[in-house]
Amino acid sequence: MNKKKKKKVINSFQETHRAHQYENLSLTIILVQPEQAANIGSIARIMENFNFRELIIFNPLESVGNILSYKTQGFAMHGKEILFNAEIIEINNQENHLLEFRNFIKNFDYVIATTAKGKRYSNIRRLAVFPEDLNLPISDNPLKIALLFGKESRGLTNEEISLADILLRIPTSNQYSALNLSHACGIILYEIFKKINVLNIGRGENPVLIADQEDRLILYDIIKKIIEKLKIRSYKKENMFFAFKNIFGRSFISKKELSLVLGLFSKVNKILERLNIYQK
Repeated sequence: MNKKKKKKVINSFQETHRAHQYENLSLTIILVQPEQAANIGSIARIMENFNFRELIIFNPLESVGNILSYKTQGFAMHGKEILFNAEIIEINNQENHLLEFRNFIKNFDYVIATTAKGKRYSNIRRLAVFPEDLNLPISDNPLKIALLFGKESRGLTNEEISLADILLRIPTSNQYSALNLSHACGIILYEIFKKINVLNIGRGENPVLIADQEDRLILYDIIKKIIEKLKIRSYKKENMFFAFKNIFGRSFISKKELSLVLGLFSKVNKILERLNIYQK
């Protein structure tokens, strides 16, 4: 690649960013009656990792003082700002929990709930899909999505789940399916992050540039020439070429790596050309 073309590619490079079709989605993580401040802090940290900003803590069983404590901030690490900006909704009369929650959830256009149960499908309310199979809505207008996580000890209740549009379950071992709340949140946010973002390899001022089809075609042409010069039996030539083509086609080879490989194969080709001249 010449310098002018390389500069153009570098200038047009975008790091990981929100995919155009999902730009109107805003996703809020809602912890329903969380019991442990450490998990809340860890979730704030995970949210920072995957670029989710909105956190709501609904009717926590843990005290607000512990949630915002210095110890919890340690679990949050670089997600402290998310923790401090989290909306904490307290309910004095616990008998009103479900009523208050039902009214609160009406603020969202689409609700995704989570569960650790649902393997045997004996409970129709807990028919769940895996995170990788989740189809997020595409909207021309702003769309508010809620992602619900229940308390550590029991998860979301059937009544809370019934308010959701879809239910997610993380596939786990049959022997032990229960995940730590922050771990489960991390897995699901990672899967959603992959769905709603364009993920590019490389970052910073010198991003890794992946070799494209045009780059590989130059290499394939030289490989063909080398195979011809080596006088390999005709019935093996095609298979040998496709063996190289398949290897380079499957790999996410960078332009720099391909350039080095191309240089090596080019030298081999030139050596073979000189040998053939001498032999004649």
